[in-house]
Amino acid sequence: MPPSAHSAATPPPALQPVRSLVSPLLPVVLPIILAAIGLNLLFAWLFPARPAEAAPVLRFTDVTAESGLRFTHRQGGAEAPTTLAGAVAVLDFNNDGAPDLFFVNGAPWPWEESLEKRLGRSSALLRNDGHGHFTDVTALAGLNGEMQGMGVVAGDFDNDGRTDLFVTCVGLNHLFRNLGEGHFEDVTEQAGVGGDDNTWSTGAAWVDLDGDGRLDLVVLHYARWPREVGLAQAFSVADIGRSYGAPTGFFSAFPSVYRNLGDGRFALVPGSAGLRDVDPETGRPVAQPLAIVPLDANADGRLDLLITYHNSPAALFLAQPDGTFVKQAAAPGNRQEGAAASLASASAPTAGSDSATELRAQILLHLASPASRAADDQPLALAAKLGAALADFNLDGRSEIFSGQGAAELHLNKFEPGRDFARVPAGLYRKGDDWAASAWDAANPWAVPLTARGVAVADFDGDGDLDVVIAQNNGSPLLLRNDQRLGRPWLRLRLIATRSQPEAGGARVEVHTPRRVFTQVVAPAMGFMAQSESTLTFGLGEDARVRKIVIRWPSGRTQELRPDALNQTLVIREP
Repeated sequence: MPPSAHSAATPPPALQPVRSLVSPLLPVVLPIILAAIGLNLLFAWLFPARPAEAAPVLRFTDVTAESGLRFTHRQGGAEAPTTLAGAVAVLDFNNDGAPDLFFVNGAPWPWEESLEKRLGRSSALLRNDGHGHFTDVTALAGLNGEMQGMGVVAGDFDNDGRTDLFVTCVGLNHLFRNLGEGHFEDVTEQAGVGGDDNTWSTGAAWVDLDGDGRLDLVVLHYARWPREVGLAQAFSVADIGRSYGAPTGFFSAFPSVYRNLGDGRFALVPGSAGLRDVDPETGRPVAQPLAIVPLDANADGRLDLLITYHNSPAALFLAQPDGTFVKQAAAPGNRQEGAAASLASASAPTAGSDSATELRAQILLHLASPASRAADDQPLALAAKLGAALADFNLDGRSEIFSGQGAAELHLNKFEPGRDFARVPAGLYRKGDDWAASAWDAANPWAVPLTARGVAVADFDGDGDLDVVIAQNNGSPLLLRNDQRLGRPWLRLRLIATRSQPEAGGARVEVHTPRRVFTQVVAPAMGFMAQSESTLTFGLGEDARVRKIVIRWPSGRTQELRPDALNQTLVIREP
């Protein structure tokens, strides 16, 4: 046989082993490889990875002028011994489904004589037509009285289906009962919640502490001064410092906790229901509390309270079954249970969790942590005192932070006239397991330095995404329309409880989609000098279908339902 024929008929020896191995294993290996590829594709679809992404451009448009929102906050007259005030609350006072606005105003100080004082000024109630256009109805509502206002909280304390208002002040506080038909009545004296006229109050919250179906009231007291010493003299004494034989200008006080008796009256709870934060160095109450935020920090169905202070670390108080609170101690070492385990360990929120409850608690603890405080030689950063709002602005299923970046004087008695406290607002978004600054749309010139105080969010124009309102100290508010226009699906839920307090505080809501479970807890959306709307907004990201909604009501009842469509607001009543 010729050599050429022999080489063509006989394969090279090196190829013989390869052919003998591949041939019998191929039917076994190939299905395994295909199955692995299929499983990888399935898991990638069910649990999509979240790679680090470029900073999203948050697009907001200043629509203050065209919305008809006209109000100017003034704190004091020729003098303004504080730059803290500038509060806003979102409420639906006429039950038409559109979020309205209430702005708190200041007043000239009692010792001042000026034309401005003779003219007077009042807070403002602004009615929304449902499309983001506002009409001032303050005088018609009977809310045009003058007060040295600080903060405001909205809630239905008498369970008549109408939202009432409580305003904290320098001096006596005020409770306004909603009578319906757009009218309010000052019922402070009858209710017994005015406090003392020598007390300076700041944050407050409506919470059903004892589970009796009625909203109770917690009020923080920023400072007090001796009854025999006027406010002007108290400032003078505080500015000079302690004088032997003379009273100190201001001193600290524990919160006032009022239990709702159900007949329009309230009773002071002894011992502040456990909300006693004692300074270990002085043995007195921790001075100058600013903001109080309800949140379910340990997922037990009861609303806990996070309190921030002017120049002290924040304190987290966990709700007990008997309606009292216990201060959460810092966890030793690495022993942590959930977001509430330790304020000291919360200097950076973990962004990896999909649990909105846990994430919200982590963000709030981060904003209130000692690491977020301003340096002693810088103006007080109110952003670190909860002067921010949490929301899913781009409806991707993850919360973002909108901070007014407000600043104020570090000390009550060291106010420097003419000092500039304006800052440019900032946004934070989730970037992997960390947080990074968002970019503002350069086409909109609203992002300029502001003396921002209260920052609140709501869907003012009824298009499904959340807009922003910023109250300023000694200035006019800004209304920012959300213009993300990303086309992502959403669902908004408003809960009404029938077996517990109607506002359903503490209810846990789960929205199940084919790929994820979105979770939120109903709680008053409080921040520094602000209250956002109570309706829950669920951005669904890439999910275009909701399998079911699961609600665990405060009464313990569980309810399941299926929405008939997305991109709508559902009002759900407990069965």
